[in-house]
Amino acid sequence: MFSTLLVLLSVATFSCALHLPVDPKFLLKKGPINNRVIGGVDTPIETRPWQVSLQRQGSHYCGGVIYSKNIIITAAHCVCDVNANILDPKIFDVRVGSSTRNNGGSVIKVAKTIAHDRFTLDPIIEYDIALILLSSPLEMGSTVKAIPLAESVPNDGASAIVSGWGWTATETNPLYLQSGNVTILSREKCARVHGDESITKVTVCASSPGSCHGDSGGPLVSNDKLVGIVSYGVGGCFPPNIPGVYANVVELRKWIEKEATKLGST
Repeated sequence: MFSTLLVLLSVATFSCALHLPVDPKFLLKKGPINNRVIGGVDTPIETRPWQVSLQRQGSHYCGGVIYSKNIIITAAHCVCDVNANILDPKIFDVRVGSSTRNNGGSVIKVAKTIAHDRFTLDPIIEYDIALILLSSPLEMGSTVKAIPLAESVPNDGASAIVSGWGWTATETNPLYLQSGNVTILSREKCARVHGDESITKVTVCASSPGSCHGDSGGPLVSNDKLVGIVSYGVGGCFPPNIPGVYANVVELRKWIEKEATKLGST
């Protein structure tokens, strides 16, 4: 389908050893990139109005999700370095209200970013969630809408949708927003692939095909509610039978609501 940012522990550890900046394009890859199974469709922003492009120094870098008129949810690894330290928010902008990653809609500067204080990349990737405070409020409309947070994780086998501008089977920088269907997987099924220690209560899994480089921080949505935030996977970009791992919005809901309230009052 379309792409997702799978953050690979082995690659992340290697990057840490070299003290390289965390770049979602390099956090996911293990094995030949042409092994990825990707299959999405061009998607008008009106059908995914909560989707945003987090841009770093003018180029699409990660996905994000509109929580309120001035708060965006994304993955912590999108706004942090390899030591889990927050990057300078001045390098980021957010494009909203556009189906294309490089024009249309509105571009708003980032005023502040915060990541979960328990976010880690090593030895496991956990609490991979962050909030972005925009420098000016969004003008809500048909192409710009907040999405409600899910109250419970969908049952094993439930349908969901992932979306983003990450790599596809034919493009490394697709112009148009892509979306594709996935299936929620139980923690037990996911742990058989990723290991019990990696699949914790703050993660939720979905079947491949899924996302790839450039989709990190984007939404996993079921019944028009935000269930997860694209975090990581293994084996390139969701090869067959390799589930993707997402930050569990249901388990992290209290943190999101508390920190968003604090950010909104600054």
